[in-house]
Amino acid sequence: MTDDERKGLASLLMELTEGKILPEQSRWLTEMMRQYPEVNQLYLEYCQMHTMLAWEHGVLGELQLPDPSNKSEVPSKALYLWKPVVAVAALMLIGVALWSQMGTPSKMKPGEKVASLTRSVTPSLKLFGASSVFKNGSAVRTGAYHLDGGLVEITFESGVEVLIEAPASFEIHGPESMSLSEGRLAANVPPEGIGFTVETPDAKVVDFGTEFAIEVVDERSSEIHVFKGEVEVRPKEQDISIDPVRLITNQATRIDHSTLIPLGISVDDQRFLRNLDEPDPTYSGKVRELLPLAYYRMAVMDDGHTLKDTAKGHQYTASIVKGVKRRQPFAPGRIGSSLRLDGPRRGGYAEISPDFKLPTSDYTIMAWIRTKTLPRNAVLVSDMNLSGDETFRFGLVGDHGHLGLTLANGEQSLQIVDSSPLPLEEWTHVAVVKTNEALRLYQNGVLVSSELSNGFQVKPHSPFSIGGIPKKFDIKKRHQRSGFWHGRIDELAFFGSALTSQQIEHLFKITPSN
Repeated sequence: MTDDERKGLASLLMELTEGKILPEQSRWLTEMMRQYPEVNQLYLEYCQMHTMLAWEHGVLGELQLPDPSNKSEVPSKALYLWKPVVAVAALMLIGVALWSQMGTPSKMKPGEKVASLTRSVTPSLKLFGASSVFKNGSAVRTGAYHLDGGLVEITFESGVEVLIEAPASFEIHGPESMSLSEGRLAANVPPEGIGFTVETPDAKVVDFGTEFAIEVVDERSSEIHVFKGEVEVRPKEQDISIDPVRLITNQATRIDHSTLIPLGISVDDQRFLRNLDEPDPTYSGKVRELLPLAYYRMAVMDDGHTLKDTAKGHQYTASIVKGVKRRQPFAPGRIGSSLRLDGPRRGGYAEISPDFKLPTSDYTIMAWIRTKTLPRNAVLVSDMNLSGDETFRFGLVGDHGHLGLTLANGEQSLQIVDSSPLPLEEWTHVAVVKTNEALRLYQNGVLVSSELSNGFQVKPHSPFSIGGIPKKFDIKKRHQRSGFWHGRIDELAFFGSALTSQQIEHLFKITPSN
């Protein structure tokens, strides 16, 4: 392409986007679109550039695209000169079609500001497929987005708060509507936002002042869960005999893409993160009164990989080693959020600061835990190093979900194990206490096992990992993937003293209900 042709192309593209294209130019473009629709890359590069300008500076002009019904003869020399320009315009029409991929034509004005990004956790967010810089406080404009990693919280001008978890694809249509084509979304709608609408490939969800969540699994199904209030779910079906579904508090439905028939299901309040703030109820306050050495509430941190130590002094930060996964490592917890670990398949865990030391005499370790499956010898807390040396392991013993503590000093070992397996998909309060005389194991505030120490000499424990053990990761050596927790861990606390049975029972009983 010559310099003159490039200048002509740039000029015409500017006229297109500013709505100044002339009728004769429109006719030329129409004919060129029929004959030369092949310069995709030029179009995509221009669209990406113009999208970013729209993001920074506001609404794009209305495009006056050519009318394909107009015909005229085109000289061969003009065909040569206008070939790249018209191919670009052809692809613009393709772009317009993409706006309507959710099933109904979009009425959005590209670039219109309708919301703000009020919170983000390591977001990998793209607008129209172009990487952009998003930070807390950034304007959110109408357009198509893809969230490949992390979390974003978007607050609309009406006060509607939407929390989206990666991986997700969505469109912002305006101040009162959006679409979700893949992923998880939780919405909190105040009275001012009543009527807020979320479309999926299978349904339109209209809110009536509520707290609800949606998950879209590719093109297979859409699920809607209502935690408070009321929504109306309208399947995308032309048959007027199919009535909308009314969902109220603690109701949910699934709409399969193949049938569009609503299926009643159980509401799942443990699947969706609905708030990024960590509540501070009575439980955590009482834990702090007992002066823990380290206390991990598993709050969602903006960097996506830090576990903050909330004990007095805040000295022992832990770092999450995510393993191979796309989802962020936080999920609903017993109180607030929790650390979500995906077991041997992903190999994720967290490392506590090596400065943290646990006494060898008296100590207590306490947490809320939830198991999805029961991997062999899965770890809650361990001091194993890369060489395989380990003197301390608190977690599952064997293959059937029995919780236990194992201590080793190189010559002998001491172990305490619960005779009953942990339940699946339930939150359980656990605690292990060591004194110079004995080990005690508690479940839901009740002593379930105890063992005398019989003069066992304990070696120092450091450093510690949570939910797994450090390994030289090799995906080919599958037999070496044992030890990784599959489920969630919340409110993990270490104490430099032996808590009494009464203290442990009290902490279990004062925990707020889910």
